Amino acid sequence: MKKLMTEWRKHLNEMISTRELEDFDAKYKNPENVQILASELLDLGWAREAVEHHKTEIPPFSEIRNVILNLEKYDAPKTAEVVNADELFVSGDNMRDREQKYQDYKSGKIDRYFRDSDKDPDGIDFANLPPVTAVEEPDGRLEVADGNHRVFLAKKSGASVPAWIIRLKK
Repeated sequence: MKKLMTEWRKHLNEMISTRELEDFDAKYKNPENVQILASELLDLGWAREAVEHHKTEIPPFSEIRNVILNLEKYDAPKTAEVVNADELFVSGDNMRDREQKYQDYKSGKIDRYFRDSDKDPDGIDFANLPPVTAVEEPDGRLEVADGNHRVFLAKKSGASVPAWIIRLKK
């Protein structure tokens, strides 16, 4: 029980508040701040493609805010790695939501699976997708921060995907 309470306190201390997330989003509404952060990440050795990808999110860097707010804990993702989708963690709720959408598409309830494309989700060439982003958790698990749809489909197909892995510093 003591170990549980110690770990829980440690977890609470590492959590990021809603206020911090709101402040982050407000700060990066300013394109100048976005460019400054992008330059800083590049200076730290981040893969240019990863920085450019996350820079164009709306709001910018939204999928990796927790990483940015704890940057000192992580090594820079330098290149995309090929990772078996089964090694990537997607929450149960996310998996259920993606499965429901997939079934809705397959049954004809919705016209398209992808927001911006009419492609059939069963015909994806996973090797040629943009990389997903996963963050290494303290227990070693690789949690998907960006790319849940791609990882869901890759898991269904038993495929591997390109991924920028943001690893904890050793």
